[in-house]
Amino acid sequence: MIESGSSLKEKLEILLEYLSSTLSVERQDGIDNLHMQALKWLPVKRLPLIFNYPLDNDYRFQPYPYSEIFDCPEKMLFNELAYSFGTSIACRKSLNDDLPCTIRANFGTVVIASMFGAHVEQHGNNPPWVLHDLSHDLTLEQVRDRDPLDFSNGWVSQIIERYKFYKETLIKYPNLNQVIRVVLPDLQSPFDNLEQITGSGIFLEIKERPGMVSSALEAMASAQIGLAKHLMPYINDGAKGFSNQHATAIRGNILLRNDSVIMMSPEMYDEIVAPHDERVLRELGGGGIHCCGKIERHAENFLRLPSCRCLDLGQSELNDVAAIYKKANENRIPIIRIKATEEELVSGQIINLYPTGVSLICNAISINDARRIMDLYLKTTGC
Repeated sequence: MIESGSSLKEKLEILLEYLSSTLSVERQDGIDNLHMQALKWLPVKRLPLIFNYPLDNDYRFQPYPYSEIFDCPEKMLFNELAYSFGTSIACRKSLNDDLPCTIRANFGTVVIASMFGAHVEQHGNNPPWVLHDLSHDLTLEQVRDRDPLDFSNGWVSQIIERYKFYKETLIKYPNLNQVIRVVLPDLQSPFDNLEQITGSGIFLEIKERPGMVSSALEAMASAQIGLAKHLMPYINDGAKGFSNQHATAIRGNILLRNDSVIMMSPEMYDEIVAPHDERVLRELGGGGIHCCGKIERHAENFLRLPSCRCLDLGQSELNDVAAIYKKANENRIPIIRIKATEEELVSGQIINLYPTGVSLICNAISINDARRIMDLYLKTTGC
């Protein structure tokens, strides 16, 4: 571990020096190529695999508490490099998995909500969230009438400052400047942003005022497209047609987080929400849709969107992945982050279930356990 008496600047410099000496452009290129081949449904000797694991107490680069990163660029960058999404770029040397090296301005899920004036608070080590009460809640009319391209509100300026800080810091390390991908923050999706801003009453509004909901979703879509384009000068992400979100490669340039739409019927999604999702995906050059939970009823609707380029499963274990894979195969739309068990990996069963067109994650109880499983997986696949 880094000595507790070291200053924040010293700790960040030690981490950056370590990464500069252990990360290589060649290894990163190999990881990128493996992801791209699988996501293009090309033949692969093995599927790309990323591990999630808790940190050991003696881990050298212990992250800072979540509550401390929002007001401190150094701590946010340190955490992005040391441990994020349950995995770590800094463990590349000891774990030969296929984790892309990505960092983002991590202000949680409320970036666009903050732009529209939603009441955002962050408590303890919890992510920021929109708090609802009568004095702060926005109406659908207020959402519709706001300028969706006014980036002077909310956390946008802080996000841009973070990206500038990342660039100023990484440029001092030419090797890292080539290896590390600076990616978009979490911009959610039109409906998830609207639900955050106006509250769960939006589901009743869909039934009572579908036209007004569609007008508000139009503003949400415009904001997401506009902010993504506004941030592109600060992004250094992937080959053409690919980008990175959720600590993995995706096909396309944006990932829509659609966790809330699974609480409506597929028919309601098609009628009210899908046109706005398609607009965002289309105007940003295609992208993916993410859902946690059980999404089987909606998967076919997502896959039918003309500009959908991948599905990102937050909890594949809750779904009939084989059935979704069969549907995705029809249009060669890849599935991201299928959860694989140790038995499936080391027996070769996983490659028989999904010969290509997917990427994998595996939960391990420690970094040593992840290393052991990865070694067995490589041996099984002859890699």
